[in-house]
Amino acid sequence: MRPLVEHISPTIGSSFKIEQHTQHFTCNINYWHHHPEYELVFVKNGMGEHRIGNHFSYYEQGTLIFIGPNVPHLPFLNYQHPDNYEIVLQLNAYFMGVDFLEKPELLGIKKLFQRAEKGIIFQEGTHLRAAEKLTHLMDASPFKKLLLLLDFFHELANAEDYKLINNGEAPLAIAPGDFNRINGVYALIAERYTEEIKLEEAAQKANMTVPAFCRLFKKLTTRTFTQFLNEYRISKSVQLLHNEDQPISAVAFACGYNSLSYFNRQFRQITGHKPTDYREVLRSV
Repeated sequence: MRPLVEHISPTIGSSFKIEQHTQHFTCNINYWHHHPEYELVFVKNGMGEHRIGNHFSYYEQGTLIFIGPNVPHLPFLNYQHPDNYEIVLQLNAYFMGVDFLEKPELLGIKKLFQRAEKGIIFQEGTHLRAAEKLTHLMDASPFKKLLLLLDFFHELANAEDYKLINNGEAPLAIAPGDFNRINGVYALIAERYTEEIKLEEAAQKANMTVPAFCRLFKKLTTRTFTQFLNEYRISKSVQLLHNEDQPISAVAFACGYNSLSYFNRQFRQITGHKPTDYREVLRSV
């Protein structure tokens, strides 16, 4: 079994790690994972999903997010979109020394890191500006790279077009014991989402009684098991809708829905669009 904790080493000659992933060089972490470092992710364009802690949402024109330590998440880049790439920046809170963020000049950046523990999704304006800055940062010499990083964090700290991910109903970070229980259920869903998955089976996977499992799952995800399963199936259907040769009824069946009308209702409830309308949006991208 692959490890649940991603081990991150800084880039040689640097106090942090920054990488670019493309369709030709993909991230080797493709499962639900967490790590003790902060992580900033820039996705250039295309549609995809945010699955971060208890948060689930879609993005349509790329994304820029910043999340704190030990927040479970899935990769964000949808590789089905051409001319797309992802830049991932990972660092710990002490990348410049234990007391570095206590400097009065860095108060704004310190507050940015504090907000990141709730999870931040930046909007279009900051997302567009980030592309050029991160590209320059990646290509710079080690010393210049550090200066550009601080300047970039300064801009993010002063950005106003963002929203916090955590809605206050549940923590984004999950305790190790609970993470292991829920991760087993996520693995079950990923493997069997095309089939019927009964609540009793999910509870057994977590080694819990059904009532205890329902309480824990709702606490950690703010969703019932059925709601979460539907969200997962719909996220898979969004990917399949890129293939215009596949009828929508076939997409529904491939994602575990035996009723087209029920699939249509769930799709509209979760994405805000009808499947036919969503396919039209894809054609215009």
